[in-house]
Amino acid sequence: MRFTRRIAIVSLTLSILGFWQTTLAFPGNPVPRESEKTTAVWEENACPGGLSQTLTLGGEVKNPTTFDLQKLINLQQDLKKQDPVVVTEVTVSFQTGSGPRTETYYGVPLWEFINNEISSGGLQPGNSGQNSKNAFLRQYILAEATDCYGSVISIGEIHPNFEAKQVLIAYAKKASDGSIQYLTDTDEGFARLVVPGDKAGGRYISNLRNILVLSAPASPLKAKYFRQP
Repeated sequence: MRFTRRIAIVSLTLSILGFWQTTLAFPGNPVPRESEKTTAVWEENACPGGLSQTLTLGGEVKNPTTFDLQKLINLQQDLKKQDPVVVTEVTVSFQTGSGPRTETYYGVPLWEFINNEISSGGLQPGNSGQNSKNAFLRQYILAEATDCYGSVISIGEIHPNFEAKQVLIAYAKKASDGSIQYLTDTDEGFARLVVPGDKAGGRYISNLRNILVLSAPASPLKAKYFRQP
């Protein structure tokens, strides 16, 4: 009998303590739920949008660096001195939400941007998978705008020995009067991606902020990815 009474008293005491813990936590010392935790500053500012002012090159390159307009212009001039036939001007036609568009852009070839000694120091494959042959063909470029809009271009698309597509990081275009107009004077940001051959302009990323060179992970092939007989 005494034992049963003791159990009841202990249960009552624990209930009271639990009640007071809840009461003390609210409202003076609220315990935030997982969804109410404060977002880190870098997460809040991850996609601010607006006009781009600089372009950061990072990932699997030897010399990650940041470019502004003048540095991008200097790179284009240096590339021309290195190889006078390097393509720094392309005329493209592509479809936009407001209709077809044809433009002539000036800038730096994406291949030279990520792989030339005077810009990035060259590629540095980070994940060759289980077979290291032509490891650069596992690499891809993630291009991101200030609002975090992004798209991917594979190394095979722009490598001179493969598709050799003349993708450009443009900083200027030809104005209607034939003069050269810097993109800083437009709503396209200081640089944008230009992808000749694309019918739609989805990869013509304006307000370009980041160029990241990455590698596809090792193949995750498992039986569950295939239909079983």
